[in-house]
Amino acid sequence: MANQISRRAFLRGSLLVTGGLLAACAAPAASEPAPAASSGGEAASDAAAAPAAEDILLRWDTFRGVGTPWNEERIASFKELYPNVTIEFRPLTDAVQQNNYAKMYASHAAGDLGELCAFDPSHFHFWRAIDKNIIMPIDDLVAADDTDLSEWYDVFMGLQSYQGQQYGLPSWGWAGYDTLVTNAAHFKEAGIELPDVNAREVSLDTIAEWANSFYKENERFGLFVGHGEGNLVPLTRAFGGDLINADGTQCTLVDDPGSVEALRWAYKLSVEDKVLPAVGVIENVASAQVEGKLTMNWGGSLNVRNLDRDIKATGTDPSVAEVSQILLPALPDGRFPSQLRGGTWNIRQGSEHADVAYQFLKHIAGKDGSISFNLVGGNFAAVRPDTLEALIADNPIHEWFLTSLENGMPAHAPANSRGREYTDAVVQYTDLLLDPNQPIPFEEGLQQLQDQIQAVLDMDPA
Repeated sequence: MANQISRRAFLRGSLLVTGGLLAACAAPAASEPAPAASSGGEAASDAAAAPAAEDILLRWDTFRGVGTPWNEERIASFKELYPNVTIEFRPLTDAVQQNNYAKMYASHAAGDLGELCAFDPSHFHFWRAIDKNIIMPIDDLVAADDTDLSEWYDVFMGLQSYQGQQYGLPSWGWAGYDTLVTNAAHFKEAGIELPDVNAREVSLDTIAEWANSFYKENERFGLFVGHGEGNLVPLTRAFGGDLINADGTQCTLVDDPGSVEALRWAYKLSVEDKVLPAVGVIENVASAQVEGKLTMNWGGSLNVRNLDRDIKATGTDPSVAEVSQILLPALPDGRFPSQLRGGTWNIRQGSEHADVAYQFLKHIAGKDGSISFNLVGGNFAAVRPDTLEALIADNPIHEWFLTSLENGMPAHAPANSRGREYTDAVVQYTDLLLDPNQPIPFEEGLQQLQDQIQAVLDMDPA
């Protein structure tokens, strides 16, 4: 197998990486041990003295962390460890994430995809990239390095494997859109006691009542519910249903009473009561909350943290906006309506210096890399237990999110890896179903949404 790497070959590659550092620190006839492996992969495997190293170039294609100092910091700190390795950062900057995946597929077809890349499972590209022989298995690299995979939560490590092989290390991870990001100022103004941030006692009926009572025409919306796949899955699960089955082959909207009830709940608020914003009415949901124009946003932990950050950054008066959250009620079986989602860091198939690329994967996915991925890179990466203390110390709000991670529900992916088509169909036909300006009968809109999703699931594999 082309990508199997023996421990000897792996160590030889590690020696080449460290050789430049050793040559700079030692007399020609002397030698020093290479850096020993450490928790979080901040250095290479232990090895003996190295000869002079070759210069190595690795290209990093990603849209993660772009616009923040995180990527550059990780590259600079890796360079300190391995002076002969140059990481060329090639940011993907399209605002639509799916378009960035399309760019990576095109780069691969043109023979120009970076050695370091990411085809995330929860954006439904991971399995497709493997089936298309774009990214390589890393089992031999993991074994040769003796990486302790227990450093990452099992649920997010589970997303890194396919057909018995491991293809990446965890990048980001959270419980999805499992909470109502709440402006506490509106509740205080109305004299309504806020639920505890860790409680799961507020019913969907009560949330609907609040959506109506906090609505002020031309001034404020009480609730925003997005129309994407990431939104619809927790919405249907909150009522005991789901969007597609666990096998990723069947849309379950029409045949599942819970799913029907969930969409009817949203339809009543949007089309009949007209208290949810139509598509395009709110240009920026996050800004609307900071400005006091939205009470509750059906979002997730990342959105809660970002609202807290934005309120502080803008110096917004607490009477206008104050962060809180309302968790979705637990299901009768004790599970929490959610969608555990996560990302990955990968190595391109056929990379000449896969062993060195793996060290960089450990560098960005390790403890230090993960902490800064959260705090500097602006992502939500609750993928490692050893990062939580630092995250909570930085902002105690991180403690609000632990229960969802501990008792969350897994995501279901299209079996044919038609991620782009699947997510496009969901948002396009949910827009039509919930359009208050050009309403269609509920049953007709629901059936149309069902049929379009199923048509995607019935496609040949991508």
